[in-house]
Amino acid sequence: MPHAKDAEVAAALIDAHLCTLLASAPPDDPAIVAAHCALVDDEAAGVADLSARIGLSERSVERLSLRAFGFAPKLLLRRQRFLRSLGRFMLDPSMAWIDTMDHHYYDQAQFTRDFQRFMGMGPRAYAARPKPILGAAAFARSAAAGAPVQGLHRPAG
Repeated sequence: MPHAKDAEVAAALIDAHLCTLLASAPPDDPAIVAAHCALVDDEAAGVADLSARIGLSERSVERLSLRAFGFAPKLLLRRQRFLRSLGRFMLDPSMAWIDTMDHHYYDQAQFTRDFQRFMGMGPRAYAARPKPILGAAAFARSAAAGAPVQGLHRPAG
C-alpha cells in the first residue's frame, strides 16, 4: 500500500511542522483565556455578566471578543447557550427539545430562532435527519474530552 505509507509520512511532516509553529507561539493573552473560561461557564448570562467575570468594561469585552473570537460577545453567548442545548440533544436524541434547552432561554421560540440561525433549519427538521457520524462523535468527544461539542471545552491551563 504505497498510498497509505505516503499519507502517514505526510501526516507526520504536517504534525512536526505544526508542533514547531506552536513551540514558538506567544503565550496566551490572559484576557482571552479569562474570556474563554467565562464563555464556557453556563452561568454567564449576558454581556454585563461576562464583563464582570473578565474584569473589563463592556466596551473592552466587545473589542476583545471581536479581536480574539471574531464575533460580538452577545453572539458568542447565544452560540454557547445553543451549543449546550444541542450537546444535550446529541447525547440523548430521545429527549424533547424543551428538555434539552439551556436554562438561559426565555422560551422555546427563542431557542427555535437560534437553532434556525446556527443550523439553517428548525429543530424538528434536524431531529428527523440521521446523524450516525455526529452522534458517535458527540459520545466519543464527551467521553474523551468531557464535552459533546468543541465549543464547550474549557481552555487548558
